[in-house]
Amino acid sequence: TQPTRAPLLVTPEIQNEPKQFNPQEFHSKNISLPNASVILFYNFFIPDESEGVKHAIEVITEQLGQVASSLRKMEKDNRSAALFYNLIGNERAFPPESMKTLCSKLHSRLSCEQIGFYETASESVTLQDIYDFCQNDDAADVRVSYIHSKGSYHQTEVNKYWRRALTDAVVHPDCLFPPDDQCNVCGAQFYTRFSTMYPGNMWTAKCSYVKKLLPPIEGGEYDQRKKESVIKFLKYRLWGQLNSTLLEDRVDYFGLGRYRLEHWIGSHPSIQPCELHRQNVTFAQMITEDITPAHYEWGMGPRRNEVVDEFPEARERIKEDEDAQFREYFFLPGNLLKWFTLYGSEGVPTQSSWAWKFFPGGDKWKKLVSRYGENAVEEMAMQSSHGFHSAYASNGDEREEFQIDNEDEKFFSDSISPLVVFHHISIPGDKKLSALHALKAQLDVLSMGQYDIISRTYHPQRRVILYYTIAGDTSDIGFFTKICEAKSKHLTCRKLGELSSAKANGETLHHLHNFCLAKPSLSVTYLSNTLPGTYGVNKTEAYSMQKIRAYTTAVTSKMCLKSRETCNVCGAEFYPLPFNHFIGNTFTASCDYVKELLPPKKFETAMNNAAGDTLVSQLRRAVTTELFPFTPQNLGLDQYSVEHWIGSHPDFEPCDVAPVRHSWFPLFTGGSYLPNDYTSSRAYDFMWSHAPRRSTAPAGRLSRKREKEAMEKDDIVFREYYYLAGNLFRWFKLYNKAPPWNSWVWQWYPKGNEWMLGAKKHGSNVVTELSKPFWDEGVPF
Repeated sequence: TQPTRAPLLVTPEIQNEPKQFNPQEFHSKNISLPNASVILFYNFFIPDESEGVKHAIEVITEQLGQVASSLRKMEKDNRSAALFYNLIGNERAFPPESMKTLCSKLHSRLSCEQIGFYETASESVTLQDIYDFCQNDDAADVRVSYIHSKGSYHQTEVNKYWRRALTDAVVHPDCLFPPDDQCNVCGAQFYTRFSTMYPGNMWTAKCSYVKKLLPPIEGGEYDQRKKESVIKFLKYRLWGQLNSTLLEDRVDYFGLGRYRLEHWIGSHPSIQPCELHRQNVTFAQMITEDITPAHYEWGMGPRRNEVVDEFPEARERIKEDEDAQFREYFFLPGNLLKWFTLYGSEGVPTQSSWAWKFFPGGDKWKKLVSRYGENAVEEMAMQSSHGFHSAYASNGDEREEFQIDNEDEKFFSDSISPLVVFHHISIPGDKKLSALHALKAQLDVLSMGQYDIISRTYHPQRRVILYYTIAGDTSDIGFFTKICEAKSKHLTCRKLGELSSAKANGETLHHLHNFCLAKPSLSVTYLSNTLPGTYGVNKTEAYSMQKIRAYTTAVTSKMCLKSRETCNVCGAEFYPLPFNHFIGNTFTASCDYVKELLPPKKFETAMNNAAGDTLVSQLRRAVTTELFPFTPQNLGLDQYSVEHWIGSHPDFEPCDVAPVRHSWFPLFTGGSYLPNDYTSSRAYDFMWSHAPRRSTAPAGRLSRKREKEAMEKDDIVFREYYYLAGNLFRWFKLYNKAPPWNSWVWQWYPKGNEWMLGAKKHGSNVVTELSKPFWDEGVPF
C-alpha cells in the first residue's frame, strides 16, 4: 500500500566529524639511506585528553622497548637501528626532544627522527613514506619495518595483546633478516583468505618488493583501484558469475575504508611471504594472550589454509564442489581481480607462483590466465553467462542531430500536432512468432487512432508518425511495411535502422532523446513489442497480447496525450518501487522533460557507476535493502538501465490512466489494491490522475506487512535504498540536484519532510549526513 504520511520528526542528530585529512598536506621527505642495519617506520597517534596522552606514551615506550630488546639480542652482530616516525594528533604532548631522549635511553644504537606531524591522518602517510623511501635504487636490497601504535586510540585488551605480538614479530631477527632471502615480506601471521595480508598490518618488507606496489596515500590510485576491484566482484556476484560463501560481507574482509591499508603490503602477486608464528598459533590466541618465543617457528608462507570467522558448513561444502571453488572470491578469483585491477599486466602471477598450487581451482585459473592474461576473470564471466550486456549496439556519439523528413516537418507545423511514436521492435529467433503477434497488436492500435474513454472507441484524430528500429530476425517483417502503406492516410512509418542482435533494447530511446533535443515543444510516445520481465522469475509475459494492446492503448489515448503542466510523463500504471517506472515501460512524455535526461547510452554508464557505489555502501552497511534484494534490474545495471531511464530525473512528474481497483479484503489479497485484469474490457475504463496513486510496487512484488515494518524503523527508513536514501543518491549522482521542493516525492516517501530539510541544508551530502548516525560496519575490532 501507499505509505501513510509520516508525522514531522526532528532530523537525526549529526555528530560533529573531526577534521578530515587532506592528501595535499603530505609531502615527500627524500629520506636518505641511513647508516643502520635495521630501518623502521613508525606511525603513532596521541590524543588531546590527559588520560589518552598518558596511555599513548606508555604504548610508544613499550613498542620502542621491544625494538631495543631485539637490538640487544643481536649485540654480537653490532646492529643499529634508525627509526623514522610520523606523529598524528597532539604534537605538544611528545615533542621530538622527548622522543630522542627516550630512544637513546632504551638503546644507545637506536636513533629516532620525526619526519612529519599531522593533526589528523591515517596510516597512509607513513606507508607512503616507506613507498617513497623504497623508490631509491640504492635501497633495493634494504628491508624496512613498519609498526604503528595499535591501541593508542582504542584502548582494549585485544589491541594490547595484538600490538605486542605484531611488534615482537616484526623486529625479531628472523623477520629482519629472514633465513631464506627469497622472503620479501615477513610478519607474525600471513593470511590468504581475506586477502594476501598480515592481519594487524605490521611487517618487514624488502624495498625491491615495495617498489612494485601502488602508492598508498589516501585518495590516490591504490584507493581508487582497490575499490574498483571490489565493485567488479560485487557486480559479478550479482550476475551469478562469482560467489563469496566462506565469509560474511564485511568491509575489513574486502579491504575497504580504513581497512584498505591493511591489504596494501600484500597487494602484489610477486609477494613471497614468510611468518614467525607457528602454523598452529591461531588468530584468537594472538589477540587474547601473550605470545612468547615458544609460539615461534619461522617459515615460508602461505601455510594457513583456514582462518578465523569462516562458515564451517560452507567450508565443508566447498571442498566437494570444484565449480564452487573455481568461483569463490576468497580463493583465486578475488585475488586475481585485485591483482589485475591494481597492476594490469604487471599483476599477472608468474607461471611458478605459489598461488596456482595453494588455492583450489589453481590449475584451471592458470590455464585461463595463460590465455587471456589480465582479462581472464572478465573472460570467464562472459563465457559463463550471457545474462548481462549493453542495451546499445554501438558506442557512437549520442547527441547527433535527429534527421527529420521535410514531409514530417509539415506535419509538425499543423495546428493539431501528430502523435510521434518511437517503436522498438525486437524479434528474437527463439520467440519470433510471439514477437510478431505482439507487434501486429500494437500496429492495429496505432492504425485505429487514439482511444476515447467517453465513446470507448478509437478515433484517428492525429496523424501518427512512427519511427521504428528493428532488432533481431527481420526476415518475416514484410507485413509491417504493408500495414504502413495501407494506413498511410493516418500512419507514416520511418525506419531508423536494423540491428542484428535482439539484445540491443536501448537504441530506439537513443533516437527518441535526439528527437526531443530537436523538437522540445512536442511530446513523444515510446513503445516496445516486448514487455519487461522480473529478474530471477522464470515466468514471463513478454508477449502478452492483452497487456501489450492495453498498454499501447493507454499511452496513445487522449488522456495521456493531453498536455498538462502538472505531468510530464504518462503511462498505464506508475509505481515508485522498486524504482520509478511505468508498467510495460511504455509511456508518453513531453520533450521538454526528455531533453533534460542523460543520453540513454551515457545513462547506462552512469547507472553502472552508481550501482557500483551502492553495492559498496551495502557492504559497509550504509544502506539497507529491506523491501527488495539488489538485482541487476532493481539497480538498473547494463540492459536494465532502459527501464529506469524515463523516471530518473528529479523533475519527474508522473501520471497514469489505468483504473484503480480497490480490494474489499486487503488482509486476504495482500494489499488495498488489486491488479488490473487486462483480459477484461473494464481495463479500458481509463481515469487520468497524478501518480503515484495505487500500490507502491506491482502486484506480488512487496508485502504490505514488510513495508509497514520497514517504515516504523528510523534505522531502515534513513538507509533504505528503495526509499529516499537511494533516490536522492542517484538524483545527485546523475543530475546533481534534488527534486523541487513542491515535488510529490517529499509527500509520498516516508520521512519526506526530514529528507527535504536535509537536502536544503546539506545538498549533495544529504544521504551521508542523515543516514550516517545509523551506519554499522559490523567489524568487531
